[in-house]
Amino acid sequence: MKTDKDFNTQVYDYDRLGDLLFIFHKNHKNYLNNLLAEYDLNLIQVLCILKIDSEDNLNQKDLSDSLYLTKGAITKAIKKLESNNIVIRERSKEDKRHNVLRLSQKGKDLLPIIDEINQDWESRMGLDSLSDEFLETFKQLAFKSAELNDKKLI
Repeated sequence: MKTDKDFNTQVYDYDRLGDLLFIFHKNHKNYLNNLLAEYDLNLIQVLCILKIDSEDNLNQKDLSDSLYLTKGAITKAIKKLESNNIVIRERSKEDKRHNVLRLSQKGKDLLPIIDEINQDWESRMGLDSLSDEFLETFKQLAFKSAELNDKKLI
């Protein structure tokens, strides 16, 4: 009879970077989602909050493009954030077809909490001890993978 360990070794190849990244991402997402649930948030919603905070006049399409998420995922996240009074949607003055997103005071009050949760995870993982060279290489690979998807070369 096969155990979970046997199954995992058949599914994941621990010598492949893509498999390791999937495991890393999945567990990072689960960790954050578990802690964020206390605030009725999930990781996608938090990514939206952080992006909205960092840019003025951001609309849902630009948010979707910048986070590499589908328009449907962004719409669902924004509706939930709006219903929880975290995000405010306002009709754009420049383009009436778009809604501009901004944080409410409640949304702004969540920023230090989100930062603390993420800093704690990074510290526990030892990410603060990674070299600048490693981080730069990893960043380049991440953006290259995004470019490959944008070019529809798959």
